[in-house]
Amino acid sequence: MPLSDRLKEMRDFYRDELTDREFYKRLSKKIKEEWLKTNLIRLSGIENEHSEFWKKYLEKENVKTKAGPRMVKVRFLLFVHTILGTGLTVKLLEYGEVDSVERYRKHASRTEGDQEFKAGLEKIIADEVLHEEVFSYTLEENRKQIERNRDIIYGISDGLVEVLAAMAGLVAIISNHFDVALGGIVVGVSGAMSMSVGAYLARNSEAQFKISSLKRKAILENRDHDHETIGKYKGESVKSAFNTGMFYILGALIPILPFIFIEEYLALIISVALVAITQAISNSIIAISMNMKIAREAVKSAALALLAAFASYLVGQVFHIIFHISLI
Repeated sequence: MPLSDRLKEMRDFYRDELTDREFYKRLSKKIKEEWLKTNLIRLSGIENEHSEFWKKYLEKENVKTKAGPRMVKVRFLLFVHTILGTGLTVKLLEYGEVDSVERYRKHASRTEGDQEFKAGLEKIIADEVLHEEVFSYTLEENRKQIERNRDIIYGISDGLVEVLAAMAGLVAIISNHFDVALGGIVVGVSGAMSMSVGAYLARNSEAQFKISSLKRKAILENRDHDHETIGKYKGESVKSAFNTGMFYILGALIPILPFIFIEEYLALIISVALVAITQAISNSIIAISMNMKIAREAVKSAALALLAAFASYLVGQVFHIIFHISLI
């Protein structure tokens, strides 16, 4: 007999809790921070209690609960942690906890009768809210890592879009694929320098404001300036400029490389595909760090990159057709 939508949702909740239990347990073995390690072990135990709650009510409805945790998701999240570090992984967990709270509240609003079940579900919701508070505290501890990752992602993203757009325009008027690649390199190097300067000035203004506030507070409290913290603030500007510029170049290389080896139109197709995929991934990471819808941001960023490339190609075609500009 087919399961009702309510029972299917409960079965999904059961597997979600098993998955979170397994992930927290495995992640705790990789974490060095003692505070976070201890809390992950504690959260793993709480998620196990939640899974037992759903198992109990599913068995009351004669629904089989043989399915285990979603190990593909567990391994993916562990991979994310390896690549991106604790800060953004915790941000992803925070996003998941908020989503769980919303789904549980909707389920509770549709549940009638059985006060014991509703009370148990309300306790689970309260636990999930506390989980989110744990992750919020951890995020403050990892703020610098998250800011560094954002510099990296923004640098890559700008390098991808700007260089792909420039090369798409060049394809319309330059017939030699290697010359197009050279044009892309020029755009990439100049763009990296421009982005580095912009990142330095933006972060330097922020650092100067923090330093001014720190000095003002020290004067009012009649104590010496915190030279160590001031030095760290000053160093942030240089680090931001370096990360943004370096990763802008790495992003620029993705659309450039196909043009070094392949004829221009096939190279353009490959570059567009590579940029769309990379842009979707990089902006998914940004979405994670800023609590935005991941899939929506991935699709939007990829579409905007392709739109920029298409618009630049049309501009190149206009110069080629109307003004008869062509370089062979």
